[in-house]
Amino acid sequence: MIHYHPDVRFLTDFAAGSLPKAQALCVASHLHYCASCRTKVRELTELGAELFCQQTPAAVMQSEFERVLQKLPTTNAALGSFAKATEPAQAANNDATPTEATLTLPRPLQGLANGNVAVLPWRRIGKNFRFCQLRLGDKQRETTLFFIKAGGAVPHHRHRGDEITVILKGSFSDHEDKYNVGDFIVRTSGESHRPVASQDQDCLCLSTLDAPIVMSNWLVRAVVAWLNWRALRQQVA
Repeated sequence: MIHYHPDVRFLTDFAAGSLPKAQALCVASHLHYCASCRTKVRELTELGAELFCQQTPAAVMQSEFERVLQKLPTTNAALGSFAKATEPAQAANNDATPTEATLTLPRPLQGLANGNVAVLPWRRIGKNFRFCQLRLGDKQRETTLFFIKAGGAVPHHRHRGDEITVILKGSFSDHEDKYNVGDFIVRTSGESHRPVASQDQDCLCLSTLDAPIVMSNWLVRAVVAWLNWRALRQQVA
């Protein structure tokens, strides 16, 4: 059961199309699992359309109006796009890992992974934790998929900025609570924690943050720095 949801600000900005791309991806992924938030977004969209229709029309030259219309998608296309991005998740294989093709990703993520997490460039820290950076073109935020093996943990870390995490498979817990598939978890600057996956199932999450996290262990910090340096070298090459 989902216990953590985007607040009304996130949902309103998502419905208005004004959320940054990385945050919008997290909200859309949550909507994939959460029927109640999908209903709220539809209501907010309808409210926005009603308010828009109540505005006094401004005079527009016919040629300019036609140019605008040509750039807009048809109503059916727009509604179809929204439905595909937010429809409920299909059943996933509970034994899936990042190296297998059996995990059903939320539709908003499928294009980034070609529908298969196995094609992504995973990087490993220890035997229980792997992560993969997603390139969305949002220069203000870093967006990552991370995988925690059943019973494993993310190294203890502190947040320098805000982070949104959506659980795609399995569950994890920290000193505050346990989080399950679909949960939309927000961490703010100064918070620290150590997510630990449940003992019976691997955990896969989508995360975006607007400032780098700080690993508590100096050795982990060194490993992350080396992995980032190696990835940069590969991109340049």
